[in-house]
Amino acid sequence: MKFLDFLNTNSGAFATLFSIIVAVSTAVYAFLTWKLVTETRKMREAQTEPKISVMFQSKEERISLIDLVIRNIGLGSAYGIKFEIIPDFEYRKGKFLSDLNFMKGIKYLAPNQKMQFFLTLLSENFEDKMKTSFNIKVTYNNKTGKSYKETFIIDFSKLADLSQIGEPPLYKISKNIEIIQQEIKKVSTGFHKLKTIVYTKKEIDDEYKQFTKRTNSQKVSKKEKEKKN
Repeated sequence: MKFLDFLNTNSGAFATLFSIIVAVSTAVYAFLTWKLVTETRKMREAQTEPKISVMFQSKEERISLIDLVIRNIGLGSAYGIKFEIIPDFEYRKGKFLSDLNFMKGIKYLAPNQKMQFFLTLLSENFEDKMKTSFNIKVTYNNKTGKSYKETFIIDFSKLADLSQIGEPPLYKISKNIEIIQQEIKKVSTGFHKLKTIVYTKKEIDDEYKQFTKRTNSQKVSKKEKEKKN
């Protein structure tokens, strides 16, 4: 009876406490739902988001030959790609990087699509190029018009201590194929003739007789050894 009296006396307080618990639970559920929706939207955007990468790399056949590589490493297509080189880089005598047509803008790069071209030869003016660095600022859009900005630092001094031992396999294969092609061309054009050895019929008959004689002699020697044993 005392417990029932206690419940009846404090029924209003219990009702208020229950309402608070329900309200808090509802708020937590709403927050978790919002969090889930946000994460799902971010994942969906990541699956359609472009990501432009700009880097330099040495060619496989020669470490001093430097290429500039522009690649879309994202999962979505990139549109209206524009570049700004600060300060401008003189990749050849009197030729600047910003003067190249595609550096003035690329309309479209599909996912994993890349553009790669020869940038410079480090062995030319090596000391100056080891001190050279410049920024490439990139702006681009996704298919819905959302804009992106990236800045990449091109610093040749990172290659100062690199070295290369031996020739790359693909380069060696290419050289050997070229040598084979040259030899085939010499043979086909008559500048280089194959060496041939010609035997007369008498020489062939004599060779055969000598071979038969040696064979018979070996058979006799073998039989004599077997008799002794």
